[in-house]
Amino acid sequence: MADFESRSADWLSFSEALQAVLKHAPPLPSSPDPYRLSEVDPTHGPALARNVLAPATLPPLPTSAMDGYTLRQVGLDDEGATGGPARTLPVVGRSRPGYPYSGSLPEGTAIRIMTGAHLPEGANTVVPVEDTDREDGEEDQVVIHTLPSPGRYIRPAGEEMNEGDCLGRAGEELSPPLLGLLASAGIHQVHLHRRPRGGLLVTGDELIPFRELGERFKEIREGKMRGDTLSPVLPSLIRGAGGIPLPPMQAGDDPEALGDSLKELAEEADLILTTGGASMGETDLLKRTLDGMAYRTVFWRIRMRPGSPVSLGLLETGQGIDRRQVLHLALPGNPVSAMVAFLLLGRPAIRRLGGHQALHLPQVRARATEAVSGHERLTLFPRLRLSQRPDGDWEAHSTGSQSSGVTASVAEAQGLGVLPPGSPEVAPGDRIQVILLPSGGWQR
Repeated sequence: MADFESRSADWLSFSEALQAVLKHAPPLPSSPDPYRLSEVDPTHGPALARNVLAPATLPPLPTSAMDGYTLRQVGLDDEGATGGPARTLPVVGRSRPGYPYSGSLPEGTAIRIMTGAHLPEGANTVVPVEDTDREDGEEDQVVIHTLPSPGRYIRPAGEEMNEGDCLGRAGEELSPPLLGLLASAGIHQVHLHRRPRGGLLVTGDELIPFRELGERFKEIREGKMRGDTLSPVLPSLIRGAGGIPLPPMQAGDDPEALGDSLKELAEEADLILTTGGASMGETDLLKRTLDGMAYRTVFWRIRMRPGSPVSLGLLETGQGIDRRQVLHLALPGNPVSAMVAFLLLGRPAIRRLGGHQALHLPQVRARATEAVSGHERLTLFPRLRLSQRPDGDWEAHSTGSQSSGVTASVAEAQGLGVLPPGSPEVAPGDRIQVILLPSGGWQR
C-alpha cells in the first residue's frame, strides 16, 4: 500500500481536470434493440444513439393554413379584391383533416376547408372564412369579399419534412419537442443510449442522516453534529443531468464500512460519487480504503475554488468477462464545494456516459454589479444571482459571503462566475462569464 501521507497532489488546472474526466467517461453502449417511444420518459431525456430519418414527406400534399374556402383562381378577375364588389361561388364540398375532398375542383367553384386539410387537385388559393359570407340557409354558395393571390394561405407539400431528412442526430437529447416531432412523423421506436446509473456514498461520523434530521435537530443546534445535506441534493442533480440515481448510501469513518459500501455501489453504478474523507486529516479514510482495493487514481486535487480536494479514479469490479472499471469521482465533504464540483465535473461525466453531445451548462456574459477578485493560480467560481435590465442586458450580483462553508451562497445562486487563473479584478460594470445553474430556472 502506498504511503498516503507522503503522496503529492497533482494540482491539475480546472481545464485539465475536466478533460481527464471526459476522457475516462466514454459513452455507454446502446441496446441492440430500439426503444418504443411510448415507453420513454423524456423528462430527463436520454440521448439518441443513431440518426433518425424521416420515413415520408409531410405533409404529402399542399394543405390549408386557414379555416375558409379553397378555389381555383383561373379565369377569376380581381373583382373580389378589397374595395371591389363581392363574388358569389357555388360550394361543392368539404375538406377536413383526415377526410379530404375527393376528385378535382371544378373551375369557378369553392369547397369549405379546415386548417390542415389537403387541398383538392386544381385548387391554388385559400380565402379565410373572415373574408367571406354565407347567407342563412345558403349552404351551397359563398360570398367572397377579398380574393387572395395564388398560393396564399397554403402550406406546401414537404413543409414539415421530406423523406430522408434527419429529424434527430446521434447524441441529441430526446426532449419533449423532439419526441413530438418524431411522433408526428409516425416514428414509434428509436435507438437510445442507456442512461448512466449514478451511485452516491456520503461519508463522515459527524453527519446525521437526512431522514433523522427532525428527531436529532438538538444535536445540530448545539453544534455537535451536522445534517447530511448531500443525500437529498446530489441524486436530484444526477437525475437532472440525465442519469438514474441509485439509492444514496452513508458510511461513517470506518475503513471496512467504506470498502463494503464502495463494492456494493460498484456492482450497479456506472459512476460512483463519494463526498468527504478525501483530504489529509486523521479521519479522511477514503483514500486509505481505496488503496486497499483494485483502484487506480487518475488525479487528485484541482486548482479551483471552491472544490479543490477532488479526485478521479477507476474502481475495478467483477470477474472474468464481467470485469469492468467504474468511474469514481471523489467530491469534497463541504456541501458548497461538493455541489459546485459536481455541476462542473460530475454533470459533464454523466452527460458523456449517456452519449450526449451537449455536455456543459449554458453560459452568458453579464455585467458585474460588485467587484470580483481573481486569483493568480486558481480558477474561481463565485456564486451569483442574475437579473435582466430593460435593455435585455444581464447583471450579476454576488450571493454574499463566498466562503465554501456558507451553503446559502449556492442555494441563492442562479449562476457561477468564471475567473481563470491570473484574471484581473472584475470592476463594477465589467463583463463576467457566467455558467447558468439548473436551479436558476434556466433550460439545460
